[in-house]
Amino acid sequence: MKKQTGFSLVELVIVVVVLGLLAAVALPRFIDITDQAEDAASEGLAGGFASAVGITRAQWEVEGRPGTSVGRVVLDGQYVNVNAYGYPSGQQGQAPTGMNATRCLNVFNEVLQSPPPAVLRSASAAALADARYAVDVSDGTGGSLVIPGGTDITGLDECYYVQLATLDTANMPASFDGSQGKGFKYNPGTGQVVTFSN
Repeated sequence: MKKQTGFSLVELVIVVVVLGLLAAVALPRFIDITDQAEDAASEGLAGGFASAVGITRAQWEVEGRPGTSVGRVVLDGQYVNVNAYGYPSGQQGQAPTGMNATRCLNVFNEVLQSPPPAVLRSASAAALADARYAVDVSDGTGGSLVIPGGTDITGLDECYYVQLATLDTANMPASFDGSQGKGFKYNPGTGQVVTFSN
């Protein structure tokens, strides 16, 4: 018969020390990967959104800058509602100073070909649980623009699109201002898209 032997105490201590070192080095990298993935997802969607805004504006130019009575362009067989400056507005001819959260949600769904599920920030808990993004508007915080002829338009509204996974949905903020969660904002007066990460 062959005698069985186990690990010596020294071998067990060496294995525990090696595992401890591996955990100390590798674990922080894996913990931080969720945050990096959320940032990448937000920035990727914002980039696609910005491209779609630019393509919509270009189509508006190609169609000869149709007036506010038309207020929409056709992209890939779908209507996209635009304002008098050719930027997506969520409603035909809607001024960039008269946006609301529903119009911001319409912009999100119109310009993106396969948008992730999004709901209004004020939606029910059940609707928020099924969505990936919450949408809101910030009235008059988007600065100003100068239209041809030199007239200033002030108090532009901004649309906010925030990843729900980065928010505490049980304590949803009263409004979005870029200081909560990860996402991006869109200015329908200038077409500017800016990401934020908190």
